[in-house]
Amino acid sequence: MTTRYHQLDSLRGIAALTVVFSHYSQITPTRWLQHVPWRVFAEGHSAVILFFALSGFALTLQVTSESKPGFAEFVIKRVCRIYIPYLFAVLAAYAAYCVLYRSNLSWTGEWVNEAWHAGINRHDLLNHIYFLIPFSNSTLDPVLWSLVYEMRISLLFPMLVVAVFAMPVWFSVALSACLSLAAFGYYHHAHRTLMDASLQGEWIPTIHYISMFVLGALIARYRKAITSKLAAYSAHWLFAALLISLALYGLVGSVNRHLISNDVLRSFADDWVILPAVTGILVLAISLERFATILTARPLVFLGKISFSLYLLHCIVLMGVLHFFGETYQRLSLLIPAVLILPVSIAGYYAIEKPSIRLGRYLTRRKHRGRATLGA
Repeated sequence: MTTRYHQLDSLRGIAALTVVFSHYSQITPTRWLQHVPWRVFAEGHSAVILFFALSGFALTLQVTSESKPGFAEFVIKRVCRIYIPYLFAVLAAYAAYCVLYRSNLSWTGEWVNEAWHAGINRHDLLNHIYFLIPFSNSTLDPVLWSLVYEMRISLLFPMLVVAVFAMPVWFSVALSACLSLAAFGYYHHAHRTLMDASLQGEWIPTIHYISMFVLGALIARYRKAITSKLAAYSAHWLFAALLISLALYGLVGSVNRHLISNDVLRSFADDWVILPAVTGILVLAISLERFATILTARPLVFLGKISFSLYLLHCIVLMGVLHFFGETYQRLSLLIPAVLILPVSIAGYYAIEKPSIRLGRYLTRRKHRGRATLGA
C-alpha cells in the first residue's frame, strides 16, 4: 500500500492557487500583486517547480510500493491522469476562444492578448492535441507548457527512479546539476531564456526540469531518515527554516530581477534558488508536525484534490469572461472569474479528473490481475 501524505496534496492546492493569483497579476489593473509583500501569494513559476518536485515524490512512492505497477501500467495511468484532462482543457479553451474572441483588449495588458489573439486556428489546435511534439503552447491556455514536461518526464520516470536508487545521493545531485548547466550553456549561447524555450515546448528544457523530479525522488527515498534526523531539532529552529524557505520561494523572482541583469542567466538562476526552497518546504511538510497539521486541514486537503483542475481551467474561465465583457465593465469582468474559478474547478475534478483516473485503473486492472496470478 502506498503511503499518502495529505499535507503534500494541500501544498499542491496552495501552489495551484498561487498560479491563479500570478495570472491575475499579469492583468494591468491587478499588477499590484507583483509587488512585495503580495508577490509571496502570486509566485506562479515557483509553484510549477514545486509541482514537479511533488510529482517526483508521489511517483517514486507509487513505483516503489509493494503493489508497484509495471511500466505499461504506469504509462497508461499517467496518460489517463494527465492527457485526458489536458485534452478536455484544450478543447474547452478552443471552443471558448472561437465563441468569445473578437479582438484584443486594450485595458488588460500584454499577457491576455498574447494568450488569445487573432489567427489562432485549427492548426494550432492540432499542435496542442499532438502534445509532446514541440509547439507554441502559450496560446489558448497558458498553463499547458508545464504539462508537456510533466508528461515527457513521467514517461521516463520509472527508469529515472531506478537510476536514483542505484546512485549515491551526491552523484544524483551532481548529475542533475550537470544536466541543468548543459541546458543553460546551450541557451546562453543561443541568447534565449528558459521560459521562451519552455513556451515553445522545446526538448532541451526537459533535461533541466528533470532535476526537480530527481529532488522529489530523493526526498521520497530518504524520507524516513530525513524525518528521524530532523526530530533532533527544536520546533523553533524548524519553523525558522520554514520561514526562510517560504521567503526564498516567494521572493526569488523579485530579488533576482534586481541582482542579475542577464535574462538567460536569471531564468535559470531563479530555478536554482527555488530548488533549495522547495526542498525545505517538502522536507518540513513531512517532518514538522505542526506544519503538517496545518496543511491537513480539510479545506486545504480538498483544495489539493481539485488542484489539477484548478490549474488547468482557471485561465479558460478568466480569458472567457474578460472577452465576454470586452472593453466594458472592467471591474466586473475581473470579479466574476474570481467567483467562478473554484466551482468550475470542482466540476472539472468530478466530471473529468475522477473518471479519467478510474479509466486508468480499469484499463490496467486486467494486467494487474494477471501479474498477481503469475506471482501467486
